[in-house]
Amino acid sequence: MVANYIAHAWMAAIALGWFFLLGRRFPIGSFTRRMRPWYIAALVLIAVSVGETVASPPSAGFHVPAMPTLIAQLVFLAFVVGPTEELLFRGVVQTGLRQSLGQWGIVIGALLFGFFHLINLVFQPLGTTALQVLTATVIGLVFGVLYDRTRNLVGASLAHSVADFSGAAIPLFAYFLANR
Repeated sequence: MVANYIAHAWMAAIALGWFFLLGRRFPIGSFTRRMRPWYIAALVLIAVSVGETVASPPSAGFHVPAMPTLIAQLVFLAFVVGPTEELLFRGVVQTGLRQSLGQWGIVIGALLFGFFHLINLVFQPLGTTALQVLTATVIGLVFGVLYDRTRNLVGASLAHSVADFSGAAIPLFAYFLANR
């Protein structure tokens, strides 16, 4: 868990250093500018999490960490992972690649975002990680196109946070309901 915090702190440092220290700007947007596509993306991702949970409910062997760790993980997913990954992958990587490679910058940025999730092999099985890499690549493409069209990194961060949080919280909620 600590390694995850450190990795995301580095991502934020790289992106913010790129933006503030090097003066390499990328569009950030706001909560009021072109948010509708991001709200729709977030709702679709919540629906996917619900559908996955209904199709494959958590089993009795589902690992639930101690409550303080669980709360820390959910807060981390909700407020840190989405914004830091979006700052780096959409803000820095995609913007830079898009300027030099055109539309291919979106595709390459999405592939890099997907492959970044191979880091999860440290704590989860290969099959789960491979599915996560594929899913992250597809979401990276969708988010990449939406970011390119809306120029709103705030929306990307919000949708990413909702996806990560709901992907963890909905199965936990289902597990607690089934085992109370």
